[in-house]
Amino acid sequence: METSDIVKFQRWLQSQLADANNIDDKTERENRILRLDSALSETIYFRELLESIGDAIESPFMIRENPVRENEKETIKVEKTDSNSCDKCSGQIDQELGFCLLCGEY
Repeated sequence: METSDIVKFQRWLQSQLADANNIDDKTERENRILRLDSALSETIYFRELLESIGDAIESPFMIRENPVRENEKETIKVEKTDSNSCDKCSGQIDQELGFCLLCGEY
């Protein structure tokens, strides 16, 4: 999240805090103000922390030219030899359910 997004969030919290003063129910108003005050404090703390760190910490995200895993382009067809045994794990296929009871393969 960019600093400008954090500042926008902080301003939104401040506007919500101003609106919370208009809540008629005293308990609900106090609870809302307490939650907003807490969120606002954490937002300010986080923003100041980011500003103090600056570019000292590298981003954990990497940009790669190619995907990590290549998708296979050809599909593998398995020919069934026995309709009662699973081609994947050789388990028993339940004929009523239509899938292997061991691995769930159809």
